[in-house]
Amino acid sequence: MNKTMEQTNLYEKYCKNKEHAQEVKKYAVMILNALARGVKVFENLPQKSVEYLEYAALLHDIGYAVEKKSHHKHAMNIIIDEGIDGFSKEEILIIANIARYHRGSFPDINKHEKFAGLSQNAQVLVSKLGAVLRLADGLDKPHKNLILRLKAEETEDSVELYLKTIGFKPNLKMAEGKKDLLEFVLQKKVKLLFM
Repeated sequence: MNKTMEQTNLYEKYCKNKEHAQEVKKYAVMILNALARGVKVFENLPQKSVEYLEYAALLHDIGYAVEKKSHHKHAMNIIIDEGIDGFSKEEILIIANIARYHRGSFPDINKHEKFAGLSQNAQVLVSKLGAVLRLADGLDKPHKNLILRLKAEETEDSVELYLKTIGFKPNLKMAEGKKDLLEFVLQKKVKLLFM
């Protein structure tokens, strides 16, 4: 019998704020789908990209079980140390690194041994999906389930992400602060706008 993502041992054992994890997962997939339809850099991602992103989103905050300050690093280590059923060692490293980059420094092959140990293709994928997860985490900071859908449009010098919300417009201050990795990956400004 296959377990659902929510039934994985790590999620059940360590996730303290399941509602936030679920919202971040939902927003991450929305962002990724919008980027895959409207932004060249995100076209033709590997088939399992959404699955990796979903697991990383559900597990991104499990490091709080160890400590708040470096919880992103602890989340990565817990995922690597305890593993996830149904994934190869390399896939677990990919998911763990995606979760790690939801906050803090950018991926760096010179400073981050576990990131450097990935293949070049996996490093590129982790950078892209980590950037998506980082922004999704910022979008859920009001914790109010406000975003219904997203649309991405690429211009010569920017990527515009249009958000359709319910009722009123959420404060995007946290999201604005967490679009930095996505801008680095895209080598363009990211503009968060409302439909």
